[in-house]
Amino acid sequence: MTALTPYLTVADAAAAINFYIKAFGAQEIYRLTDTDGRIGHAELRIGDSLVMLADEYPDFGALSPARLGGSPVKLHLDVESADQSVDAAVAAGAMLVRPVQDEFHGSRSGMIVDPFGHSWFIATKVEDVSVEEMQRRMDAMASSAC
Repeated sequence: MTALTPYLTVADAAAAINFYIKAFGAQEIYRLTDTDGRIGHAELRIGDSLVMLADEYPDFGALSPARLGGSPVKLHLDVESADQSVDAAVAAGAMLVRPVQDEFHGSRSGMIVDPFGHSWFIATKVEDVSVEEMQRRMDAMASSAC
């Protein structure tokens, strides 16, 4: 386990697990279900990271983005090919928010929203860029947008 692990609450954890397997090549480690069939806790491995998730439990304050009208939290996933991973996520049911493109910070990335309301930046590093160069590029991008 890494020091920081995302814990996602979704409206249909079983469907979410299937989506993450199809879209991101996740491996299900295990799931625990309660007596009414809801998944109370599940763990997946995506790449070298652990992701925990569960169905909604409103009585415990565990609400999904669908119930809250979205989520301000974005997940960032580094992959071997952002283009292929975004295509796989869209094919599995994600909504494309931002097409894959080369970014000023040295990654090729795009953004999707999964069917459960969680936003994902999908990225592949394509060049090493110093902080100073990133700042220069960001400033140039901002000035050209005006």
